Amino acid sequence: MIRVSDMGTMINSNKARWLRLKRHFTESFTGDLLPRKHAGNEGHVDEQREKRRRSAYRYIFLLLAVTLLPIVANNFYIGQHLLAVAALVLLGLLVVDIVRTSLHREALLSPPVVVGMCLGLAILSMYLGQLYSLYLLFPLLVSLPVMFQTRWAITLGVVVAGAAAPVVLTHFDLTTAFVIGISTVLTWLVSAWLVYAMTEQSRRLKNMAITDSLTGAFNRRYLELQALRALQDWERNRRSVSLLLLDIDHFKSINDEFGHDVGDAALKSLVSLIKERIRGVDTLCRYGGEEFVLLLSETTAVQAKIVANQLRRAVEEAQLLPRGPMTISVGVCDLMQVPDLENWFRFADAALYSAKDLGRNRVELAEPQAGQLSATVTVLNNAAVG
Repeated sequence: MIRVSDMGTMINSNKARWLRLKRHFTESFTGDLLPRKHAGNEGHVDEQREKRRRSAYRYIFLLLAVTLLPIVANNFYIGQHLLAVAALVLLGLLVVDIVRTSLHREALLSPPVVVGMCLGLAILSMYLGQLYSLYLLFPLLVSLPVMFQTRWAITLGVVVAGAAAPVVLTHFDLTTAFVIGISTVLTWLVSAWLVYAMTEQSRRLKNMAITDSLTGAFNRRYLELQALRALQDWERNRRSVSLLLLDIDHFKSINDEFGHDVGDAALKSLVSLIKERIRGVDTLCRYGGEEFVLLLSETTAVQAKIVANQLRRAVEEAQLLPRGPMTISVGVCDLMQVPDLENWFRFADAALYSAKDLGRNRVELAEPQAGQLSATVTVLNNAAVG
């Protein structure tokens, strides 16, 4: 006899299992599923994103396999051996891809190719007299905006509609054919709109996760990712990146004299000024408080010092405060001068404190060759300097 407590445990266990499956399904379809155009040039593979993509593909393969299974059985039963064999081959490919993606390997056929093959099979079935295959077009059309970029989704949708139109017009009266056509178009449009809405929501959430809410610069989390990517790119391709650590001079005095609202406005104005003067490949991040980090792609320390001085002069001349100029001090360190990320930031920090020691409103280059110990001591000795 099953006790009530055991039944409760079973129910809770099944509920937990269902919730885990639901969470896994949701996470699999978070973000875009389409492969990035220049993924090979990014220098960094997002393993979590690749794992979600493979999981999402596995769910799509399972859905298509479940849809094909009764079609295979029915075609064998009614003697449509051509369609039965074609559907069976496609089902076999789906099973192989389900197994491969379960083992965290790439699928033999990408979902767009599989969807295209399923659409072709549905059209062929219609031309061979199986009009019920028309209804298979609707779930397949829903998948087009998910699997393809917009122009290809539209193109394939038009091709499918053109291929199905003769059969529909031949076997149905005009009113019914019109209703089927309208239903098909609405199905595609609703799917496309949902994909667009989800993509926009994902983009906004991603921006919120990597952007500083006050200034609009990237946040420290994004800085760490970009710095790691720069290090990996340097190790593979020897593409140098320079780090500029910028700090507003006497920022506490600015808040005390003008108030925090003016201080916040000065931070936002500083970010806007810097963004106007850097390239699209450069990255500006808020490091904390009044400190910012600027990563200059494919820039040596000497070139970075020139850029830093240009920014320093621009800030001084911009009149970002109600009275008097606002100035910045900058420490510069080239990635080729350091062995790892920790020392990269440490030496830039040491250079920044050196700039403050020498009177502020100036740019100083890091000198790692003088020894890590001396640089670290400089930072510790000047930790109280603001």
